[in-house]
Parts: sequence; C-alpha cells; structure tokens
Amino acid sequence: MSFQCYTPRATLRSALAGGLFVFSDGTRRVIPDHWLNQAELLHDSRLLRLCYSFCTIEVSGEGLDLIFEDASVEKLGVVHAAPAQAVRGSQPWVTSIVAIAVPESPFSASGECGFDA
Repeated sequence: MSFQCYTPRATLRSALAGGLFVFSDGTRRVIPDHWLNQAELLHDSRLLRLCYSFCTIEVSGEGLDLIFEDASVEKLGVVHAAPAQAVRGSQPWVTSIVAIAVPESPFSASGECGFDA
C-alpha cells in the first residue's frame, strides 16, 4: 500500500485549527494557522519553508505545491514525513520535516517548536 504524505484539512473530520506536522521520529506538532508569517516554495517545489512567529518549518520532498497553497490560505492539513521503507504514493512526497527555532524568540526557550499533538 502506498503512503500518503499530505492530508488536506478539507478531508479531515477533526476541527484542526493549524497545521499538524508528523516528523520521521513520530513526534507530532500542531502550529496554529495565525502564527504563520510567510510561506515560500523553493527549488522547483522541492523545499517548502514555513516561517512562524517563533520557528521555521522546512519540508523537503517533491511536488509540494498543494501543501504550499493550503498553507498560504491558512488551511494547512496533516504533513507526514514518509518512512524510509514507504512505497511512494502520489504527490506531494515528503522526505523530511525540520523545525528550526528562532534564537531570540521567548517562545523558543525550550528549543521546541509548536505544541505536542
């Protein structure tokens, strides 16, 4: 069975009020939509940079256009990093998710980014 790296919020049955990121180690973080300051799609849709008020989330993979579009209209769904053994499914395909804390931010004092889900 193929792995799905992105589930749009419109198809979810929950009342998610932000993007849910599932990192390769299984860690889950929810970041509210209104904390997003900027979204950038770079390197031929292979890098999505989401700049929040207290951290930056970088999503690497292929065909990240749909995730970018949803983030841009504050409707980001669930973004999963694909496990190494996953059978490649449809686009978008997420190979990694990295959280980078903003050093001067009082919200990043613990070095963590977002809320546990």
